[in-house]
Amino acid sequence: MTRVITIGRQYGSAGHDIGQMVAEALGYKFYDKELVEMAAKKSNISKEAIDDIDEKATSSFLYSLASGNYSLRGITGPLYYEMPLNDKLFIAQSQVIKDVASRDNCVIVGRCADYVLDDIQNVDLLNVFIYADQPFRIKRVKEAFNITEKQAKDRVVKTDKQRRIYYSYYSNRDWGSMLNYDMCLNTCSLGIETAANMIINYIKGLDK
Repeated sequence: MTRVITIGRQYGSAGHDIGQMVAEALGYKFYDKELVEMAAKKSNISKEAIDDIDEKATSSFLYSLASGNYSLRGITGPLYYEMPLNDKLFIAQSQVIKDVASRDNCVIVGRCADYVLDDIQNVDLLNVFIYADQPFRIKRVKEAFNITEKQAKDRVVKTDKQRRIYYSYYSNRDWGSMLNYDMCLNTCSLGIETAANMIINYIKGLDK
C-alpha cells in the first residue's frame, strides 16, 4: 500500500512550498506542474495549450448542461472526442494521478487529487487544505512577482475563483470546505514551516 498526501491550496498560501517541504522530509515523490505535463503527453495536448487550461474548467456552460456529468474520470469513446480540451486534460490527468499514487508514496498538489483518489484501492490517503488570510497571501504574491499590491490582489482573487470553479465543476464538491479534508492549516497564523512540520510529524507518527 502506498501513502499519498494531497494538498489543496488557496493562491499565495504556500501550498506548493509546503508540499515540497513535506515530500523532501519524508522521502516522497512530489507532483505539481509535472502532472500536467505528463497528462498533456498522454493525451497529445500541445505544451503551448497547457498554461491556458491548467486547473481551469471548461468555459462551455452549454456543454456542462448537455453532458450532465460532473464525474469525468472514466469517459471514453465518441463523447471523449467531442469534449473541450480542458475536460480531456482532466481525464488524462486523473489517470496519471492514479498511476503515480499506486506506484510510490507521494505528495500531490491541487488538480482535484483528493477527489480523483477517493475510490482507489491500496492507497492510504491524507487530504490537506492550505489557506491563509488574504493580506498575507497578497503580500507573498507581491514580493514573489515584484508587482503592485493591486496587481497581487487581482491575481489572488482571480486564481482562487478559477480554482474554486475548477474543483466544483469536476468534483461537484465545495472547494475549501473542511468536510473534504483531513487537515486544514492556516499558514498566516501557524507559519509555513510549522504547517509543514504538522503534516510531517503526523505522518511520522503513523509509522511508529
